[in-house]
Amino acid sequence: MLKARWRGYEIDSSEAAYEAQVPQSEQPSTLVRGLLTSGYFVRSYYLLFEEPLTRLRDFIRTHGDLEDALTAKTLKHLETQTAKFDPTSYKASRIGVRAIESILNYAGTYRQELLETETFRFELTEGQKRTREDYGYDEEFEPGSLVEEEHYYSEEEIPLDGVVLLLSCSLIPASKLSPGEQKRAYKLVHDSYKEVGLLDEMDGWGWESPRNYVQENINRRHSITLRVRLNPDATFTVTGRWMDDGQFIFPYYDYLLGLAAKKTRVKIGTYCL
Repeated sequence: MLKARWRGYEIDSSEAAYEAQVPQSEQPSTLVRGLLTSGYFVRSYYLLFEEPLTRLRDFIRTHGDLEDALTAKTLKHLETQTAKFDPTSYKASRIGVRAIESILNYAGTYRQELLETETFRFELTEGQKRTREDYGYDEEFEPGSLVEEEHYYSEEEIPLDGVVLLLSCSLIPASKLSPGEQKRAYKLVHDSYKEVGLLDEMDGWGWESPRNYVQENINRRHSITLRVRLNPDATFTVTGRWMDDGQFIFPYYDYLLGLAAKKTRVKIGTYCL
């Protein structure tokens, strides 16, 4: 179900990514809720980008039919969520899966209207503009055009245009997997470490009793982002990134995302940058 595209590993601060196309454009919430509640994500989600929710709230206040059940429910979630926003704090606000589902249901239902009003139209940030100048990009980014995320080495470079939801999430540690899944996850990461010679290198680490670094590394939460984007053709994509950063733990993410995808009955592609 999951198709992996291997592009090699980077020892420096490299990232890896996943992407899924929403098969039914009116139902991005079905895919996202399925992934988040698959049992392979920690049930704790934080907003990394608040502006889309503020804009959607204002759109509903201006254009929404408040007699409609979905509209009224979504507006209630948005007002509750935006009340948590604190512009003086760097701490991300937490959001629940019911709010996520309602927001994405509404965005899917009214996607054409949201495109026409440019509700999720965002310019590049000042940091992104500077990066593009430093890297010498040949083409300028035009808001409203298709964002092809695989062309961006760092998540910070990816345009926010079209983003409806951007979350910080985590995949569960291996200790929370079934015995069979734990065994498979361990073997995948162990083989990855062995292939690049990392096991031999780690044998010389530490002064006390030997440590199982593979087990230690998979027995922790694994941070990952989840981004829902409304594309110019009124389709949705669900994407995300994580730091591989020379840890050679790509197979763990690949495996768990594959399990989540199989349970949700969607296709997810993964790749290193």
